[in-house]
Amino acid sequence: MELSGIELRYLVNEIRSRVTSGYYVSGVNAITKSSLLLKLHHPTQEDIMLVLSARGVWITRLRFKPVEENSLESTAQKELERAKLDSIEQAGSERIVSMKFRHPDSRVRVVVCEFFGEGNLAICDESMQIITILNPIQVRHRTLGAGLRYAYPPARGVDVFEVTLGQLLALRNEAKNLDVLRWIGRGISMPKKFVEEVAKRAGIEPDKLAARLTEEEVEKIYSTVKSLVNDVSAGKNHQPVVIMQGDKPLEALPIMTEEAAKASTKKAASYMEAVDEVLSSEILDIGRSSKTVELDRQLAVLEHDLDEQNKAKEAVMQKSFAIRKLADELMALSYHSPDDGKIHDTLAANSALIVKEKGIKYVEVAGEQIEMQANLAKVSSMLFARAKEMERGNASIEEARAKLLAQIEKLRNQTAAIHKKVIVREQTAKEWYERYRWFLTTDGHLAIGGRDASSNSALIRKHLTEDDIVFHAEVHGSPFFIVKNAAAPAQEGGIELSLLQVAKATVSFSRAWKDGLSSADAYWVKSEQVKKGAPTGQFLPKGSFVIEGKRNYVKGVEIRLAIGIVHLNGRETLVCGPEEAIKNRAMFYAVLLQGGMDPMTAAKKAKSEFVKISGESEIAETIKHISLDDFVRALPTGQSRISFTARGQSESN
Repeated sequence: MELSGIELRYLVNEIRSRVTSGYYVSGVNAITKSSLLLKLHHPTQEDIMLVLSARGVWITRLRFKPVEENSLESTAQKELERAKLDSIEQAGSERIVSMKFRHPDSRVRVVVCEFFGEGNLAICDESMQIITILNPIQVRHRTLGAGLRYAYPPARGVDVFEVTLGQLLALRNEAKNLDVLRWIGRGISMPKKFVEEVAKRAGIEPDKLAARLTEEEVEKIYSTVKSLVNDVSAGKNHQPVVIMQGDKPLEALPIMTEEAAKASTKKAASYMEAVDEVLSSEILDIGRSSKTVELDRQLAVLEHDLDEQNKAKEAVMQKSFAIRKLADELMALSYHSPDDGKIHDTLAANSALIVKEKGIKYVEVAGEQIEMQANLAKVSSMLFARAKEMERGNASIEEARAKLLAQIEKLRNQTAAIHKKVIVREQTAKEWYERYRWFLTTDGHLAIGGRDASSNSALIRKHLTEDDIVFHAEVHGSPFFIVKNAAAPAQEGGIELSLLQVAKATVSFSRAWKDGLSSADAYWVKSEQVKKGAPTGQFLPKGSFVIEGKRNYVKGVEIRLAIGIVHLNGRETLVCGPEEAIKNRAMFYAVLLQGGMDPMTAAKKAKSEFVKISGESEIAETIKHISLDDFVRALPTGQSRISFTARGQSESN
């Protein structure tokens, strides 16, 4: 599948609309030798997985494992990680996209993706000097390589987004012997699939010479082109489909064309998802093939041997049949003299003849020779014997063939097993609160906390409602925690246990953990006591709010957490919070204490312990597929150590 310029414009617009301000690159990984996976993270929004490939750029629902080494990976990690995506632009209607990334220190990096020919990826500095490039180029009109300034290729035809009626009329006058389809395709760089659709919608015969088009017909073509381009690029009137060949997706289309209507298709929720299905399938095919190269080689050798055995068997069967047929007919003539003309006719009819070698006569048929006898019955008997001998030999060929078939079946099963192994996993839809710190209290109340100043601000401004309770700690760097729908029961004194657990979470996820404090104080207030604006003449830092009225303190709260694996809406996920709340709902959990290991080491240790305690169960495979980044995000800021690991009450039940 090749993306056209107008399809690429839709993808660029869609990525731009979804990757809003605040997204930064939290990880870069190789997928294949010509594609990278960028994980874009936002403090309060869902992570976005963006594929940069020589085939296209798109948002994927999949999390790929590396299937090939990529020469850009290490440089891309160094130059792009922690940088925010500032902008994404297409070069006119060309199949070229540039993305600007800005680091916290204002350092800028530009990634240029080209989707024509073999495709290309280049990482440049702010002045467009190439830092690294996938495919260095040295052709007549440009040279691209590390250390050189990036140069765009010469423009191809008229920009389809900017084309005017006057330009189309001028192109018609220069068309000479081009038919309408080639004239449109070459003049404004449209792919065949859309050129044919333009001609159909405009009611123009496709084989008509462009030079003979009337002004009215050119106007029809012009308005049709503008309408189709706008529909495709802006996402209007989309009917996204995937053209299928059996179970294999071949091409994604944003609109149903006449040609696509003749093919086997399936609907897609959006054109972005259709592109993801097709181009991700290509990546999966590369991954599967790379993992079975040796098996495929062995399979090819065995299949060649099997073909030779089949040919040998067929040859033997044909010879045996020819010999038996001649034997039958000679038996019927056994009372005739060997010199009888009928015998010679019979031999000729069976492509047999009598040959003489060293004075001895032989009957030769199907490459086999039987000594001629005065008695034709004896000749016939000897021919039957030779046919039987050959058929017995055929049994050994069949035995060898059966062994080959068994070996081939075994290799095919091994290949199929490898192909079935998950080299990607689909991103599951997460609850909105999973962007924050969260847990369910023992009493069943949802507690949600901020991770930093940005998420503190978003949590209070977007998700605080009148029935919520708000927690904060008397510690610098404390998160805000919200207990959803808890205000009314709190007045009745019914959720003391939940309040204590949320207080523990608030102080434990504060700076107190990193500073090594053993306990700290927290307080809670009602939602109406939290003022989102600063008093007149004062300034509030980001993530800070004014608290009015009485504060309800929880004194000397122990700083202690647990991390566990819980069921959430039919899937397993990580959660971190007070030990009492986590062990009540987790299948497995680990108690965390301060100090000892940095977050990454602690994450590896926790993951390893969970895999070990889950044994050979299916959940072990699920845990293996939870990324270390997810473990790190769940842990408190600072060093942690695992006190012990145990099965939770959810697992015990």
